[in-house]
Formats: sequence, structure tokens, C-alpha cells
Amino acid sequence: MAEQSQTNSIQARIAALNLGQVGRAPITAYASKDDIPPEYTQTRPQIEQRSQSISVPQTSASNALSSNGIGNEPIGPRRHGVLPPPTNIVRTGQRVSQPAKPVPAPPPRLPERKMSTQPSPALPPRRPSENLQLSRKASNESISSTFSNISTMSALSNGTAKTVHSRTPSMDGSRVKAPVFDPSTLPPLPPKRTKDDVEKRYQDIEKSKAFPGYKDVERARMPLVGTKSTSSVATVEIKPPPNTPSLPPRPARPASGTATTRVSPERPPPMPARSALSYGMNRPHAQAPTDGANGRATGPGPANPGAPPPVPLTSRPDITELHSTNPKAQPQIPTSAPSCLLCRDLSAPDAHAAKFPRESVPSLDWIATQLTAPFSSPTDQARAIFTWLHHNISYDVEAFFNNRVQPSTPASTLMSGLAVCEGYAGLFTAIATTAGLESVVVGGHGKGFGFSALPPGAPLPAEYSTHAWNAVKIDNGEWKLIDCCWGAGNVNGKGQPYNKHFSPRFFTMSNDEFGLRHFPTNKSQFFRSGGRRVSWEEYIIGDTGGALLQVYSGVAEKEGISETTFLPKYLKLPVRPSAPVRFQFSRICEHWDPVRNGAGKPYVFILAIHGIDGREDDFVPFDTNGMFWWADVVPQKLGAPGQRVSAYTVETLNGQSGRGLSVEEYRLKKGRVGMSFGGLAMWELA
Repeated sequence: MAEQSQTNSIQARIAALNLGQVGRAPITAYASKDDIPPEYTQTRPQIEQRSQSISVPQTSASNALSSNGIGNEPIGPRRHGVLPPPTNIVRTGQRVSQPAKPVPAPPPRLPERKMSTQPSPALPPRRPSENLQLSRKASNESISSTFSNISTMSALSNGTAKTVHSRTPSMDGSRVKAPVFDPSTLPPLPPKRTKDDVEKRYQDIEKSKAFPGYKDVERARMPLVGTKSTSSVATVEIKPPPNTPSLPPRPARPASGTATTRVSPERPPPMPARSALSYGMNRPHAQAPTDGANGRATGPGPANPGAPPPVPLTSRPDITELHSTNPKAQPQIPTSAPSCLLCRDLSAPDAHAAKFPRESVPSLDWIATQLTAPFSSPTDQARAIFTWLHHNISYDVEAFFNNRVQPSTPASTLMSGLAVCEGYAGLFTAIATTAGLESVVVGGHGKGFGFSALPPGAPLPAEYSTHAWNAVKIDNGEWKLIDCCWGAGNVNGKGQPYNKHFSPRFFTMSNDEFGLRHFPTNKSQFFRSGGRRVSWEEYIIGDTGGALLQVYSGVAEKEGISETTFLPKYLKLPVRPSAPVRFQFSRICEHWDPVRNGAGKPYVFILAIHGIDGREDDFVPFDTNGMFWWADVVPQKLGAPGQRVSAYTVETLNGQSGRGLSVEEYRLKKGRVGMSFGGLAMWELA
């Protein structure tokens, strides 16, 4: 009993000791009572009476906060890093009993606080904000920071638990404030340009327009300065771009009172009665048969089988709507009658375009300026580009006939010098638009190489595209259709070389004639007179009267003969007893002058026939009034079926040029002197 009472008294003392250690550091386990430090056995001091305070009832939340340590750390058994002493210690050999644990007595209650009757001391007066001495009055950020600090101090002085933080840009340590403006630290202004500097600048601009590479040339010509790295420096001479060559002198203007060549407006005599032939069109673009000795045609012969397909033409342009505007840089010789595009003298732009070989062209901009700068007329500018393409771009026959045509650009065409139709059209528009002209590429169907007319009764094919050409705005704002590809030359077939033959008619022919061999995919690009549009069926079938006669376009163009004026218009010519057959043609317009616009005085034109039953050849001259040529022949004297009737020019007599020879002079020398001929047109007798 003594041990039990002693044990109970020790446990009671430990419990009482634990109650007395509330709010103190925990006590570790000691071997005996004497080993406990005296500070742990001291009694809890009395709580001082607080004045001027109000007791706040405790809640669970407030108790939790008061029992915590620093900040918001969770409640735990550790106090200052020391664990509380263990209460259940069992020694070896000790008998364990489970006595009833006494309920510890609650700690004594705190004495009640007395309400203070003394008033709270007044706060010291606050200084007004106007008296604050700010270090930098010009900085809004500093002002904001100062007031923020004042607000923070006021909140602390009032004893509030929450600190007021006012974040301002000036509190961000990573931001650097702008320095104080000081005009004395600004760099000096650059010197003003003098009058000489401005003039030199304008001179440089003018030189760069004419010679883009002149600065490089001048820099290359500057003397070299010796350096320590080498004792000799090799110089490279850079040649400047070729100067724009002067244009050839124009013939002097005829003196006042000098008679100019006028074409008589007189019509040819009426055709013989009962003639069923009518005024029609022809099939052009073929080479005249010539002999190998002197290049002259000696008689009728077959058409060139490798020639491009024919060009059917229907009408001449309206002369009143095609007045020319001569360029200021290349004055033209005035004429007594107004001129049209067909008879306009375009020798100046043609001669100018031949002076710029493709190999010496530095850029697209440079060639556009050089070709068009001497001319103020859009027509002459477009003609110079058209002619330049003939001289410098060749048709890529190898790629075309081997099906290896690749898409091209104006730059690639200019570099290679080879193109098909789209390459010609694209390069023309690129140069024209760079020079300030309005031009577009037109795509569609073209009756070119390999095209053949539909046989009677054949089904109508679907519309398809095979060709490309251009539309350019010339004088008087007129949209003109041109074909640079067909105007530069023609092809003769696979394995045959490209024939670079200039055909200016693909620049001068009217849009109505142009449309007989060109059908645009965009139906707004017909550009025909009166805005007329044709259907695909009308275009692809063409003339249903049969094949057209063969016209050798090279001679016709050179002599100013209109290919649409030939009669009879069809290739097959029946041989039947009837009224005389009229063979007829005329000039392209009434103001076309063979001396001014052509190669010289006109030739005498003759018709080669074969007599009755084809047994007697004869050469009948065409009568003329200067505008029309005609010859009436009895059908029986034309020849036998299967033979050919041809029209020729008398080019030489006894080795001398036949230009200027009259019909009477020809009749006197016929059969007495040697003559050579040039083919003009051909019909087949049926």
C-alpha cells in the first residue's frame, strides 16, 4: 500500500508539474527530482493587469492562433525543438497495473479585467502632404512611391495587423529611370547640304537613269592605294554599258512645191459579166518557190509543205480610226494624206531595236528604258519591243517538238534567249509595263503550226488553249492585238531549224483580221471593232467555201499588197467555158507609198498561165492604176486541170533590177531579155 500510494503521489505530482509547465519549454526525462533544473520548477507568474484594454471572448479560431508558434506553422508536439517527457515508463520487473487515470484539474481562471476609465492618449498631429519635401518633383513615380511609404507607416502606427502595400513602378528594382534631360549632352547636328551637294545629287540620279552601272565604273577607275599586305595589285578594267546609239539620219523633207506620190483613188475597171467570183480573203504565210541559183522564182511550184498554217484575213481596218502619232524623238516625213497603222513608217523604232543585243543587256529595267526612251508615241514604243524580240529571242524548237516545254519567266527568257509562245508574250508584257505601257498576256487557241481545217461533217471539238499573245494600248488609247512569237519567225517541222523571219503584219493587222487565227479564253479580250464576239464554232470552222488560195506573205508585205484583196479567193479554180476570169489584188491602203514605206519603186506583176489544154505557157501582165492590179483571162487559156496558175513579180531584166518598170516596157522586152521572178500567189486548176 505504501508503494501504491507513493506511486500515485508521484504520478499526481507529475500531472501537477505538467499543468504548471503550460506556456514553458518542454521538460525532458530526468532520473530524479533533484536533476530537474530549478527554472522548470518555478511557479507561473501572475499576469499583470492590463490597462485600457477590452477583454475579447475566446473562440476556437482564436485559441488555434494563440497556440501556434510563428506565422502559420501547424500545431505539433515540439516546442523549441524538444519533445515532452514520456509518461508511461515501465521498468524491468515492475508490475504494470492499469489504475484509473485521474482527471486533471483545469487551470485556474484568469481574473476578470477591469474596464479602464482613462481615455486613450491622442495621436500626434500628422504633417500635411503639401509640406513633404520630395527629392524629385518631376518624377510621378517618385511621388507615388513617397505617398505609398507614408501610407504604409500610417498603417503600422495605427497597430493594424495588415500592412498596406502600394506597388509602384519605382519600387521595381529592375527598371531604370530615364536620366535628366540635358541639352548640352546631345550630339551635334549634321552639316546642312550646300547648293553644290544638291546639284551633284541630281547629276548622279540622271546618270543612273542612263547608265545604271556608272558608279561601279568610276570606282574601278580610281587609283589604287598601296598597302603593307601586298606590293602590287592587279586592276580589272570594267567597260561601261554601251551608250545609246544615235538614230540614223532621216531623209530631208521635200522642198515646198515638190509633188509627192499620190495613189489614185480610181477604181479598177468593172469585172466581166457573168463572173461568179466575189471579193474575199486569202490564206497567207508561206514561202515563195525560188530556184537555187539566184533565189528568184522561175515558175509555178508547190507550196512549202513545212510552212505554218494560213492566216485568213477578212477586212482592212477603218482608216479614220487609225491615225498615227509620230514620236518627237524620231520625226517622220509628213504626207499629204493621213496615215494609218498599216502604212505608217515604223523604220525608226525598227532600226533602233536592232542596236541592243541580248548578251549586253544588264537588266530588264535597262532594256525597257533604252528601247522606249527615244519615242513619245506608245505605238512606236510597242513596235520597238516587238522588233527587239525578233532579233534576240528564238523559238525553242527542240523543247517544243520533244514535249519538254517548261514554264518560263521574263527573267529566264531574257537569260536563255529561247522561248515558246508564252515566253515571247510574257517578256513583251514585262518590258512594256516596266516602260510605262499598258499590256496584258492573252491566252487561248491559235491556228498555228499543225492546225488543219475540219473536214466536212466532222464533229466540233471542245474549246481548248494552245497559244499566247499580247494586247497593248497604243496611240489614242486603242487596245491592239499583236503576236510577237509569230512575228519573229516560223518553224518548219521536227528536226528542222528555226526560221527567224520578221513578219511585221502580226503587229499592224487589224484586230478583226487577227481574230481569224486567235480565239481568247477570256471572252472580254477579242478587242474587235464594235465589241463583236464570235463563237467557238464560227472560229474553228472558218470559211466554209473551201481552202483559200496560197499567198506568199513575204513578197506581199514588202510590196504593200493586201492579202485580203486577192480574187479568186479559193485555192481550187474550175476550168469551164464561161466568161473571163478576173485576177485582182490591191494595196493595203490608199496612202501606202512604195518608196517611203516599202523597198522602192513598184514591180510589174504578171500572171503565169499555160494556154489551151496546158500546151502553151504565157506571162500576162497585170494592168494597174497605182492602187489596184487586175488581169482578165479566158478560162480555156488558163491550162489543164491539175496545173497551177501563179502571180509573180518581175524582179530583174538582164541582171538589172525590175523596180520602176512599166507595163509597156515589159511588153516590149517580153521574150527578148532574160528575166527572173518572185512568187506572189498561186491557184490550182480543177
